[in-house]
Amino acid sequence: MAGVHIVIPWFLAIPLAVICAVWIYRDAKDRGMETADMWAVGMFLAFFIPPIIGAIIVYAFYLRKRKPRRGHPYAVPGE
Repeated sequence: MAGVHIVIPWFLAIPLAVICAVWIYRDAKDRGMETADMWAVGMFLAFFIPPIIGAIIVYAFYLRKRKPRRGHPYAVPGE
């Protein structure tokens, strides 16, 4: 039975997983999500189980679950 194998050297995989986890943590914190730390840990772990595909699945799920950004009210100058 043939299968697809994705191999990423550890010296590339670990920094890439950390970058993705930091990005998802900061984005979740900016959006006021209380579960930002769990999203970051989930992204880091999913990056290795199965490689890359797990991270893509977590990222897609996160994009659906994250809170929308709220607009910033701008003052209209008086005339």
